Amino acid sequence: MPPPAVESTNVVQTTTIPIITTPNASIDPEVVSISSDGDSSDERSLTSKASDEFRPSHHHLGAPDLKRSASVSSFSSYASSPPDTPLPETNDPDSNMLALGESGALAQNWFTLKADGRWFKDDQGRICLLRGVNLCGNSKLPTKPNGSSHLSEGFFDHRNVSFVGRPFPLEEVQQHFARLRAWGLTFVRLLVTWESLEHSGPGIYDEEFIDYLINVIEQMSRYGIKCFIDPHQDCWSRFSGGSGAPGWTFEVAGLDITKFKTTGAAYVHNMNHKPGDSLPMVWPTNYTKLASSTMFTLFWGGDVFAPNTTYEGVNVKEFLQEKYVNCYKHLARRLQHLDAVIGFELMNEPHQGYIGLADLHRYDGGKTLVFGDSPSALQSFALGDGIPQEIEVWIKSWPFPTRKEKTRIINEERESAWLNGKCIWRQHGIWDIDAKTKKPKVLDKDYFLKNPKTGQKLEFYKDFYLPFVKRYAEGIQSVNKEYSIFVEPLPNEPPPMWTPNDHHDNIIYAPHWYDLKALFTKSFNGKITHDVQRLTKGAHHIAAATYFGISGAKKNYSGQVRNIVKNGLQYVGEKPCVIGECGIPMDINEKQAFLTNDWAHHSNFLDAVLCAMEKNLVNFTLWNYNSTNDNTHGDHWYGEDFSIYSRSINENLVKSTITKTKIKANGAVELANDGTTTNTVQKLQIQTDFSNSLEISNEKNESEISPDDIVNNPTSPTSPTSPTSPFDLTQMYWEQEDGTDYEQFHHQGGRVLEAVLRPYAAKVPGIPQSMNFNLKNLEFIFKFINYPLSQQNHRDNIVAPEAEIYIPNYHYKKLLLDIRVSDGDWRYVKSRQTLYWRVKDWTTEDVVHTLRIRVAKNSEGEEEISKRGELSSSDSINKKLEDDKKYEVDMYIKLAVSAISVIVVAYWWKVFLMNTKEYV
Repeated sequence: MPPPAVESTNVVQTTTIPIITTPNASIDPEVVSISSDGDSSDERSLTSKASDEFRPSHHHLGAPDLKRSASVSSFSSYASSPPDTPLPETNDPDSNMLALGESGALAQNWFTLKADGRWFKDDQGRICLLRGVNLCGNSKLPTKPNGSSHLSEGFFDHRNVSFVGRPFPLEEVQQHFARLRAWGLTFVRLLVTWESLEHSGPGIYDEEFIDYLINVIEQMSRYGIKCFIDPHQDCWSRFSGGSGAPGWTFEVAGLDITKFKTTGAAYVHNMNHKPGDSLPMVWPTNYTKLASSTMFTLFWGGDVFAPNTTYEGVNVKEFLQEKYVNCYKHLARRLQHLDAVIGFELMNEPHQGYIGLADLHRYDGGKTLVFGDSPSALQSFALGDGIPQEIEVWIKSWPFPTRKEKTRIINEERESAWLNGKCIWRQHGIWDIDAKTKKPKVLDKDYFLKNPKTGQKLEFYKDFYLPFVKRYAEGIQSVNKEYSIFVEPLPNEPPPMWTPNDHHDNIIYAPHWYDLKALFTKSFNGKITHDVQRLTKGAHHIAAATYFGISGAKKNYSGQVRNIVKNGLQYVGEKPCVIGECGIPMDINEKQAFLTNDWAHHSNFLDAVLCAMEKNLVNFTLWNYNSTNDNTHGDHWYGEDFSIYSRSINENLVKSTITKTKIKANGAVELANDGTTTNTVQKLQIQTDFSNSLEISNEKNESEISPDDIVNNPTSPTSPTSPTSPFDLTQMYWEQEDGTDYEQFHHQGGRVLEAVLRPYAAKVPGIPQSMNFNLKNLEFIFKFINYPLSQQNHRDNIVAPEAEIYIPNYHYKKLLLDIRVSDGDWRYVKSRQTLYWRVKDWTTEDVVHTLRIRVAKNSEGEEEISKRGELSSSDSINKKLEDDKKYEVDMYIKLAVSAISVIVVAYWWKVFLMNTKEYV
């Protein structure tokens, strides 16, 4: 049966629809059974609902309307009844269902997760839409010595490091996990670098760090958190300008990490950065430099492209791959008893190195980032071999990301990047010095395109990547066959085609997506965005790849994510998709928000990103939640600042607003207004989940707590009266009956929570069809369709066929809500931030169910919504650009862009021809 038609999202009353009167709604401050009053559902058949998909399911419920309670913790679509009142009728008379919401589960808590086709499902057969965070950016760096990329002390002592304390110290675990649960972000991509596990040498594992990880992960189940392990890397290793592999891997390949700066083999922030350097987004250029490219080439295809390069009697490829797989296999054994771990990722953002490189004289700016010092592959070979080279220096530009500015000579010291002073690529006959010109020349221009011995053409994915996926997956799943293996393609590329001979068991497609232009320029104003995927196909796509206004950005981003999901289903197969990384830089627009307190661009930007995820119904983990983030060094890695939490915001928030706090004998918190401070330190014992009362150790009936004490106890109940940071977007302060605001503690330190915290359907007893959240008016609409009969084999396991929707109190707690459903009953428990929705017919094929949440009109909340709307569109230019639906304006702009693109293409074609003369 086709979905019922929808004429209007408003409630309408016609002669065919009976007028529904609102019975008394029930209140349950505790977890109390609520039963139906007999018949609050629309009894009409589905075929008679063509005029109105929604029914007025006891809407406009709020504190003033509720009976028999002093506070509101839960209300539902039906009245309370005695405990022995029978449950509503169901399709299955033999079912043994709990009362609605009586499972006590939070929507954002995960228990059993298993891949089933393109979805994750729980043990009740419900589809789960997962969202969470990456933990975290600082996990790329050791704690001892401090590995922050602006520091250099002890950098080269790579065997004597420790990562214990990443992502955060054990004493902070409950605080951060409680915050993530409150935020509804309970699916974690847990970064565990190869270096953190095996830094001391091949086969020597850091058991102390693994013990620490076990202690961290053991706490996840208490908060309903599931995770998968991410063997994170960027540009191979910290020592080649990124993160990931241990320092000894370069020794295996014969490279000297202390010579990378002089030879231009890598841009390492710890060693290279100088005041005035163009820091943002320099690190990806290391993928085309000697150190990173060599290591990836050897890891994937050393036996083919460097057969003479061995270590301890075996080819370097076999040695590196064996150590990598065994390392994470060892970790899997240590973690196999932990239910919170559902799988392991293959490798973060893998790179092919030199494999498939068609031009050793120049990199294609349309496929790789050419920025800063930009030697060609041939020049990198020569520089590493101690031969000075005049290289190009590229800077940012428009409309193309970068352009050549000048040239400069590097490695005039004639240092070698090789421990034995000999370049392995020269030894394998790829290049040499021309006897006449005394300059380096290419001897075999197609060396990395074919098998050097047989001449057979090679493909990176088919010949190197997919065989390693099979090797790694079989190793991990030999420990636990239920472990999922998360795989991703090369950055910004579609995945390879999985054939029947490739590994399919529990494979999860986990690509990344960012607005690459905004990342590179660290700017966003909502005026213009570009589809970088389309731009890589050529400059003639500029007009079609250009979008205007915030609505244009949403359309742009949704289209890009849709292509990613489509490619995954087409090439990898019917497997779940998790966008492993997405997010925004918090230091956009030259950090103006830090000074002006105008955060509208951040909110618009992140809202557009998350709308794209929701529209495509994909699981995702935000990059990132970083417990050590601050406003000076950001995430402490190469100038990046993506974290949705900042410790400096939390500390500054408390220090700048607390003057004097008195804690009374009954535990009530009172702020003094005399402006004085106190030197008395009060010890607090705080339960991080705030499910029970606050315990305060107090020797006197009344004592005082200092600002420093609050800072040292970040879960302190004292909350500020106003935000002090552009990223502390908390506008409302939730109070309990004793005046203490527990939830506000979790929001302290949050960044752009306005856009981060969103309602979403977490567990669905059917197939999701659409989900949309409007940040301006807080309207949330979700639709799902019943499973086809062929997929209803899970029915016997269903405890209650109810959807669980996460409803963030951050947005909704003090607002009067208009909740409407197409059929069935619902129950909203604010203390759990969960709306339970049991539909009336969950077995008939093709039945569509719809839920809509709005802020009720003429309510106290309407004023708050109007303020939010003004804040979201305070920029008058934004407001003007938002009206980009006018066809004429849009066409004129695109025509202008097309004309400009023609001119630009002509100019760059001329430049390209001039530059290529050097190699003719």
